[in-house]
Amino acid sequence: MSVRRVASFGALWAVVTGAVLLAPGCYGRNCEGSVEVFGADAGQGIMLDEDTWASSKLDERWLAFPSQRYYIFDIRALGGRTPEVVIPYLSGSPEPTKNGGNFTIGAGNLAELFSVSPNRVDVKNDTCSDYYLRLVVQMPPLPPATPELDGGADDAGIADASDDDAAADAGDAEAGP
Repeated sequence: MSVRRVASFGALWAVVTGAVLLAPGCYGRNCEGSVEVFGADAGQGIMLDEDTWASSKLDERWLAFPSQRYYIFDIRALGGRTPEVVIPYLSGSPEPTKNGGNFTIGAGNLAELFSVSPNRVDVKNDTCSDYYLRLVVQMPPLPPATPELDGGADDAGIADASDDDAAADAGDAEAGP
């Protein structure tokens, strides 16, 4: 093998190795995750109606959802209810309804759902790509309010049906043949 071939092979190897090392990918420290809590503080999220909560309005700035981000949505506005429907919307733009942006419903490892329980939903971006997130949560309706019972009412004027039956039976026994 000539020196020229060895040098050409070495140069080719250096170019390919350099390209692999410089190419973006999910290795090294570029895909480390973080954990954020959202919804517990005042002003974090809104009730769209009495049974629907959203992390933001559709036309507002969405939450940053970088690679490997794990969100804990602590939503006290749910009133102790467990969500029935959880919809994670994703976009490449922080304000997708402006300037011709777009969005889609997140599925698969783009928006993994965990810990759906009373007042809580966790969402993870299990990819090495950065997005923006708008979470919409629908709950069952609150149970109807029960009327308060008046514990101080006087029951003296209310006759017991069993007392009436006993009096009628006693009257029948006295009548005799």
